[in-house]
Amino acid sequence: MLSSPPRVGIVIRTKDRPLFVLRALRTVLAQTSTAWQMVLVNDGGDAEALDAALLAPDLATALAAGLVTRLDMPRSIGRSAAFNRGATALATEFVCCLDDDDSWEPDFLASLLVLHDATKGLAPDLGGVAALVTAVREDIVPGEGGDLIVKLGEDDLPQSFKRTDFFVNPIAYATYRHDLYPVQWMLNREAVLQVGGFPEDFDVMEDRAFMTRFVQRWRVAILDRKLAYHHRRVRRTGDTQQSVTLNTLDNPSYDWRLYADLSKVPVSGDGASPSDLVRAAAATVIKELNDETSALWHKINGEAMALRARIEALDARIAGSPAPKMVSAPLTTRAWSLWPVVGEGDVGYPVAAGTPFLDRMTVSMAQTQPGLIMHASVAQQRFVVQIPHTQDWAALEISLAGLSDRQSALRCEVIVSSQEGYLFETALSLSLRDRLGRRSHVFDESHVHACPPGGTVLVTRDFSAAQLARSDTPKLSIILPRQVHHFRLCCHDLVVSRL
Repeated sequence: MLSSPPRVGIVIRTKDRPLFVLRALRTVLAQTSTAWQMVLVNDGGDAEALDAALLAPDLATALAAGLVTRLDMPRSIGRSAAFNRGATALATEFVCCLDDDDSWEPDFLASLLVLHDATKGLAPDLGGVAALVTAVREDIVPGEGGDLIVKLGEDDLPQSFKRTDFFVNPIAYATYRHDLYPVQWMLNREAVLQVGGFPEDFDVMEDRAFMTRFVQRWRVAILDRKLAYHHRRVRRTGDTQQSVTLNTLDNPSYDWRLYADLSKVPVSGDGASPSDLVRAAAATVIKELNDETSALWHKINGEAMALRARIEALDARIAGSPAPKMVSAPLTTRAWSLWPVVGEGDVGYPVAAGTPFLDRMTVSMAQTQPGLIMHASVAQQRFVVQIPHTQDWAALEISLAGLSDRQSALRCEVIVSSQEGYLFETALSLSLRDRLGRRSHVFDESHVHACPPGGTVLVTRDFSAAQLARSDTPKLSIILPRQVHHFRLCCHDLVVSRL
């Protein structure tokens, strides 16, 4: 039995995506706050498949404890109606909309409750709070036990998701200068129902239409922390149908422009208040200015990018080397850097597989080969490892042990170049022990990179304190192409900094 009524209600709407909904459910179970209850709306999906997915022991316990209410729709009622049905079924102070393919940090709910309670006294019209978001790029790959979700990296977000306002600006939101995904917010449930919830006749843009109307009446405060994750799949199906698995919501078959315009606050309308009409007129004018400014900016930016590319290529030809790139880490945050370790002069010698050199580096491969050598020149800003044959496995690994204080994340930046061009991977290498004491090595978040022919690439990898704490000997692995003869890894800088 719950000692007190939960404050937060969570609506998860799903349809035939058990792989995703399991992750969403677990991200709720991992919350540090226990002041929640959940409604899982199965929007006409296969109930038996969902039953099978929910047999996982951790989920079965939550279901048995009454923390999760399940609503099975005999046929699909649509995304908007599914959310509204779930919000109506709740009896909580707040409501969150967690799409089945999105996720939260463990302290998402707790942090937003603290922000709300601290702000409510200063803003009586506070209708909700939200956190910042990270866009995660991923793919679905087949595995031995079924499909697996593989994280590929992070996508940049438009500036509208990065604004520093404390409250969402209604006019900025109406003109796409401020934006939120449903996964980011926690809103007063009664206020949500008062504005009608999500518009049920919308096929797309329903969350934006709802929020445009919501912020006309209520303030929404923004917590300056990234606690929400919006997951995106890289593969897309044809333009004539929506992929349920891949969540292809940007499909051109949707009349996006129709719903985009319908989501705006109308400039005229029966019963509209003067303040609503003023905001609507201001939003219309600002949107027109934004469209003109955006068109001009895209033209100038495109020409500037083309000019920069020509200048960099010319510089590279004149210098006989790739155009330089620079790491971004300030000196004050750097925990380890390549060039201070090399020293003032040139350094070069043979290296052995598995034997550390230059303080923290190791060449990982099956066995030492004749001709496995390295050379570093501070004057040339050039560090080279030469490998006669990469065989089935070869990697340059940099130990990260002791660089984090167990509370700090680490950022690894490496600049490499190549005359021929190649693909390579980077990953966090972890040495783990199981319950029997047996040690195994795993790679966390492997990313693929391309070094262009005759060019350079700057690779930036961020690893959280939680990731690093999984092992006493974490390493950054630069995984080289396989079965290559006479391979040279040319590195121009390598810096590890604390975040």
